Amino acid sequence: MIKTTSSSTPSSATSNSVTTIPPPMTRRKLFRLIAYVLTGIFLIFLLILYSLYLSAQRLPDFYKKSLAVDPEIQQLRNKETLHKMGNLNNAFQKIGEPWQAVFTADDLNAYFAVELAKENANLFPKEIVEPRVTFSDRQVDLACQILRGAFSGTLHLSLGLTFPEPNRLVIRIKNARLGKLPISREIPTKFLVKAFEEKSYQVQQGTEAGDPTITVVFDLKYDNKRLILLDGITFQEDRVSLSGTTEQTKPQK
Repeated sequence: MIKTTSSSTPSSATSNSVTTIPPPMTRRKLFRLIAYVLTGIFLIFLLILYSLYLSAQRLPDFYKKSLAVDPEIQQLRNKETLHKMGNLNNAFQKIGEPWQAVFTADDLNAYFAVELAKENANLFPKEIVEPRVTFSDRQVDLACQILRGAFSGTLHLSLGLTFPEPNRLVIRIKNARLGKLPISREIPTKFLVKAFEEKSYQVQQGTEAGDPTITVVFDLKYDNKRLILLDGITFQEDRVSLSGTTEQTKPQK
């Protein structure tokens, strides 16, 4: 006799697997997690700000090199620059005769370094500290420390300068940086406009090929009897050449 055995699968075969449900997060743990996340975001924000600050303090190569010049050398160069200015001053006295002056970047940087250190120096607005220049073809690069609230750091401007007519200077702002950070050229434009207006110069804003421009009209009178007409400016490698004439002022009626 053959016995048959029937096997059945109990319905409770899966009863041994237990699903564990994690306990709900307590309020204290939730607050702690939020605090960690906010702290991380704040630290990242501070790191970004610090990186931007360091970038704003970066110095252009020509500026760094100029600031490192020995003070005694700057004193000697400044004396040479003052001698050139004295010769130019003598040329201003000759009515009707053309004059010309050539200054190197080292000449002007020494003048800035020495003369701006004097208490009565009034060459630039008080927000501008340690200005330095360098020249290339048809362009002047100006760098300085600028101290004006949040807008502080090493300002670097690339400028084009032309005289379409005597004593009418057009400044074309080609590039503007705060350290290594590109900034809107409107910021230095407004700053320069205000500086010229404080000197009582006639100022007009415009554009040229998409670049902001500032037109400055000024009178350069010599002892109220002569009018200096500056009508030419030429840039070569590391030097600038100025030219013009002197006319007798018209008597006032």
